[in-house]
Amino acid sequence: MRLLHCRLRQVRQHRDLGLRFGRRFTLIGGANETGKSTLVEALHKGLFLRATATGRGVEELRSRLHPGLPEVEIGFEAGGQAWQLRKRFAGASGTCQLSNGAGVALSGAAAEEQLAALLGVEGPVTGTQIRQLPERWAHLWVRQGEAASNPLQAKQESYDFSRLVDQLQQRGSSGALESPLDRRVLELLQERVAEFFTGTGKVRAGSRLAEVQRREAEAATQLGLARERLSELEAAMEQLRAIQERLSAIEGQERPALLARQRQEAERLRQLEQLEQRRRLTIAERDPLAEALERLRRQQRQRQELLTQQAQQLEDQARQAAAVQRLEAELAASRAACERGGQLRLRLEGQRQRLLERQELLQLRLDQLQLEAEERQLREHQEQLGRLQREAEGLKQRLAALPAIGTEQVRELRRAEGALAEARARCQAMAASLELLSADLPVHLDGLALEIGQPQLLSGSSELQVGAGVRLRLSPGGGEALPQARTELERSQAALTGLQEGLGVADSERAEAIERQRRALESDLSNLRKAASAIPWAGLQERITALEPRRLRLELALAALDPIRQDLAADPETPALDGLDRNGLEEELQRLRQTTTLLVRQLEQTAQQLQQAEERERELGRELVASRGRLEQLAGSLGALAERLAAAEGEAGGGDADATLAELEGQWRERQAQIASLDAALAALGPATAEPGAADPAPGLGAAVERLEQERESLLTQLGQAEQRCAGLGAENPVAELERRQAEWEASRAERDAIESQGQALQLLQARFHAAQTDLANRYSEPLGAAIAPYLAALGRDPRAPLLRFDPERGFQDLQLRQGSEAYDFEKLSGGMREQLAGALRLALAEVLQPAYDGCLPLVFDDAFTNSDPQRLPGLRRMLRLAIEHGVQVVLLSCDPAAYGENALMVADPDWDEREEAIQLIRLG
Repeated sequence: MRLLHCRLRQVRQHRDLGLRFGRRFTLIGGANETGKSTLVEALHKGLFLRATATGRGVEELRSRLHPGLPEVEIGFEAGGQAWQLRKRFAGASGTCQLSNGAGVALSGAAAEEQLAALLGVEGPVTGTQIRQLPERWAHLWVRQGEAASNPLQAKQESYDFSRLVDQLQQRGSSGALESPLDRRVLELLQERVAEFFTGTGKVRAGSRLAEVQRREAEAATQLGLARERLSELEAAMEQLRAIQERLSAIEGQERPALLARQRQEAERLRQLEQLEQRRRLTIAERDPLAEALERLRRQQRQRQELLTQQAQQLEDQARQAAAVQRLEAELAASRAACERGGQLRLRLEGQRQRLLERQELLQLRLDQLQLEAEERQLREHQEQLGRLQREAEGLKQRLAALPAIGTEQVRELRRAEGALAEARARCQAMAASLELLSADLPVHLDGLALEIGQPQLLSGSSELQVGAGVRLRLSPGGGEALPQARTELERSQAALTGLQEGLGVADSERAEAIERQRRALESDLSNLRKAASAIPWAGLQERITALEPRRLRLELALAALDPIRQDLAADPETPALDGLDRNGLEEELQRLRQTTTLLVRQLEQTAQQLQQAEERERELGRELVASRGRLEQLAGSLGALAERLAAAEGEAGGGDADATLAELEGQWRERQAQIASLDAALAALGPATAEPGAADPAPGLGAAVERLEQERESLLTQLGQAEQRCAGLGAENPVAELERRQAEWEASRAERDAIESQGQALQLLQARFHAAQTDLANRYSEPLGAAIAPYLAALGRDPRAPLLRFDPERGFQDLQLRQGSEAYDFEKLSGGMREQLAGALRLALAEVLQPAYDGCLPLVFDDAFTNSDPQRLPGLRRMLRLAIEHGVQVVLLSCDPAAYGENALMVADPDWDEREEAIQLIRLG
């Protein structure tokens, strides 16, 4: 399908606008508000909106400046013929006319249906379906502000999914992609699954599965109701039986028993009152005796306590005197032990100091040896680094002397040589052969004499002269193909020569040899750098220089310890330091450290023992002071106790106190026995339940009798209600009803299980079919990615590759752009990069779909690349030019047409038909 021309009348700001599209490229320029977007919208609605539509879709086309109804005329090619479409949008009276050069002239609904068939859509969009209008050819109609959107994220119908899959299948391996039988099986599976379930997996309303589930639910409800009725009847009968049993118990047992208990309670209360009076009199006689008895007992206890205290304090006085003598002896022994411990600690401290000085001397000697080793290592590193630097400099000079040829340049040179060989082979295959067998006159070809038996190849038009009067023009066959092959041969030869001159080599073999030599040199240089990186070269000389101050400090410290060295030299048990190597010094130092550790441990133990002895001495002194003070306190306390004992003897009356106490105890026990006898009699009669003199001797029993009568009346009422309820529930046989409902529910459940199993089996089959399709899904994404790749390559030098995933149910998804080793989601790209990737995708879609639309499709960009900066415009122009060369009809509308109207984008290809208007430049406003 190719756009040829259009005319808009009374469409918004356009009173009468006519323009002709280039067969390959149309650039429409104009400032803002000059009607570019109106033109794009009118073309789209003219193709896809029904002429009789009403509502917002038509109102947007109406002009507020020019009278009349909006009219759209479009000329296009489809189905191998040129068609003329004219639509007049006037609501219900709108008209649609469609005709072609073969005499077909349609109008009304027939024209709309024929137009939909030519465009490959189901039918025209009505006014009530205006929301579906933007989905028609959404991948080919890029409106302003939508260029950075991903066309694959929309519905499958919006990017012609079915035809796209068909074309991709033809591009890919037919044996591995989806066959018509597979597609039919999938459609049948989807239809069968759709009979049971919705797209979200829920049971479809109105389906057989939903109906049997509903019947099973109703049967389960009726079964539950039958069970409830049977349970209610059983509960009502149980309630009736309980009421009857309770009434029998009240009449036969509880009511007569309560009346008898009322009479017994009155007699018991009278006896209780008499016993209580006698008990109160006895208690009044007993209490004064108890007070006198308690007073005598308290005096006896106080005297006994004083005697006990006196004995205890005398014993404590003797014990404290012995403790004072013992503490004085221990204190003298502790002072002697502290003096011995102090002398031992001083001796151990001196030994430890001498060991530390020897350790310091050995450590300084070790540090001196370490310093000498470090200096030797740094000198070796310095020499090794210098040698590596000299070798690296030589490799760099050899690498700089070679031409800068890499793997990519070698591949490019090989491709140019292959293209030249192919072009030369095509020219030779199309050339004619001429051989002179015999002649009686001289024969010349293009002025050169022909030799007998020597064939000549004619790749172009040549002149043959026989004698002086015969001249022939010889042209080989092939039509325009041979000149094109010669042109291609010259272009390939020029490209190869340019590459060879640019690289400075005669052929790809020499270039490959240079590339291998450069790679080997670079590998050697990399190995040298790795070897150099292993050497700690940073600040090497500074580190060597910094060793000198350390050497001076060590020599000064050793000189300060020279007396200790002399003492060690004089000690026959200590080895000479000058004769020891590093290992010997470390062993001697380790031995000294172990000796020092043992000595320090002994010193700490001695100090701890001395500290404990001193603490014990202080503790003994405190105990001695405390014991002497306690002796003085006991002497004063014993004097006070003697005075209190004398006073207590006078108050008790001497020896008559025990007799008086025995007489009072006898009288008190007699009264207590009488009270206990009365308490036993009262306990036998039970507790009192009423106050003396009350009118009702047993009010609790009377209330119980009244409650019992009320319960009887209530039970009689409940008895009548329960009888009525049992009669109502038992009118029909509830057991038979339950069995019938149980059978109905089991039958409906079996039917539901069978249909559910059928639906689940279909779902499982569909899931496994989708799994098998998913394994082959990348066979669809690979051809589409291959179609996108050339357009991305035209954008710039950076290697970029599209990535996408094919899902048999949801179509193409997860569009990504791979740059180097990283892959970026479409949504995470910059605005300009999204515009470019979406543009490349749309161009690839149009190219892939072309065979389904007579080998051409229009792609309309309305101010599509607003986020692309000037540095990206050359790549966009190359990408559009590539699409034009691949047969896509590009219509570009821009506020800045100069950005696209230069360079090769506006230049017609010499191979194009001169009669076609390939490129058009139109300015609005």
